[in-house]
Amino acid sequence: MAKNKKRKNTKTNKAPMKFLVIVTALLVVVMAALLFVVNSNGGSNSASTHEDRPPIDDLATYGNDDPAVSIVEFGDYKCPACGTWDREVFDQLESDYLDHEDISFSFVNFIGFQNESLIASLASQKIYHEASEDQFWDFHHALMQAAGVQGSQVDIDFVVDIASEHAPDVDEDELRTSITEQEYMDELYAEHELIEEFGVERTPTIFVNDVEVSDPFDYNEIERIIEEQLEENS
Repeated sequence: MAKNKKRKNTKTNKAPMKFLVIVTALLVVVMAALLFVVNSNGGSNSASTHEDRPPIDDLATYGNDDPAVSIVEFGDYKCPACGTWDREVFDQLESDYLDHEDISFSFVNFIGFQNESLIASLASQKIYHEASEDQFWDFHHALMQAAGVQGSQVDIDFVVDIASEHAPDVDEDELRTSITEQEYMDELYAEHELIEEFGVERTPTIFVNDVEVSDPFDYNEIERIIEEQLEENS
């Protein structure tokens, strides 16, 4: 009797083992199929082309308003990676390309860190409309590189302090009122629609004309796409 009971337990132990083998095999097949699909579509490391380029008519733009090649950053002032991109990649872009009459750079506000991002973007829009172009871009870069620093707290005092140094033509009290009353909220809503239209989900996201750069920190890729677009559109 004892031997028969032992053989019965062995059979019941084999059943879940067989089930696990089958499930594992199915998972392997599914993963292989997914890998095939990703590879056949070029993978996530290749630049993707959209139907059109992001329109820049209503955006803060550095350079020609009607360029052959438009570089557009979807960025968040509070995003640490955006601060790094601004410091490391934009400086190189400016040195290599932004004096070119056929190339421009534009910025789209992405509100990813709730109220801190919103305050920064509202301040930026006020500076864009009230200050000179040079003062706006000085403010933009200073805010971008300061707001995302670990431990920073972006409030109205924070952005006003930066504006007082980099955009002194803008009255501080008017800036505070503009932020509090959300004077340029309609423009931020319009930029949010642009974000949704182009399916932007992370920051920074960089477009060169209608081409979305796969790795915004790969300067060689950005440079290659710019040169290709210049050749096609100049």
